[in-house]
Amino acid sequence: MAKKIWKDHNGNVIPAAYVPAIDKMRDRVAHKVLKQALYINEKLSSFKSESIAACDAVFEQMMEENHIKKTGKGNYSITSFDKKIKIEVSIQERIEFDDLIQVAQEKINEFLSVKTGSIDEDLRQIINLAFKTTKGQMDAKRVLSLFKLNIKHKKWLEAMDILKKSINRNVSKRYMRIWKKNEQGEYKAVELNFSAL
Repeated sequence: MAKKIWKDHNGNVIPAAYVPAIDKMRDRVAHKVLKQALYINEKLSSFKSESIAACDAVFEQMMEENHIKKTGKGNYSITSFDKKIKIEVSIQERIEFDDLIQVAQEKINEFLSVKTGSIDEDLRQIINLAFKTTKGQMDAKRVLSLFKLNIKHKKWLEAMDILKKSINRNVSKRYMRIWKKNEQGEYKAVELNFSAL
């Protein structure tokens, strides 16, 4: 059944008679593909959760049978009896920063102000790039790279101390990779993009 009301990207109501057939077709396909993508995304997310839970149960049983006390959720792998299937479950710690990061940044700016005449322009760019955000998020690797800079100035050392206190390592995400041996006996990954889920 055709739409009776069509709205464009500005919210303007366009009578159906004035909407070109190709636009109607494009709209139908876009909605159909999105609906399927959302369905697959939901199924993939459920599959990931159920699969990790099943693998956890096997791993915990292995630990119990070998009288090993489990400490937290770590990285492990399980294989099929014939070793043709390997499943790796891993946990990745994501580093975030609390509000103290802004204090550290201000302290670094004080350092830059004091050292204006003698500081290398390349170093200034490295420092400024470290605090650049993408979609409101700082790149933790770039920020942490500041600790590697061999700078002994008091204000810099104070900034690094504040920066260290701003680090929050409590955010973590679990991943799963599934491998299958090919005819050459090499493991090849079954490509499922779990990293975004």
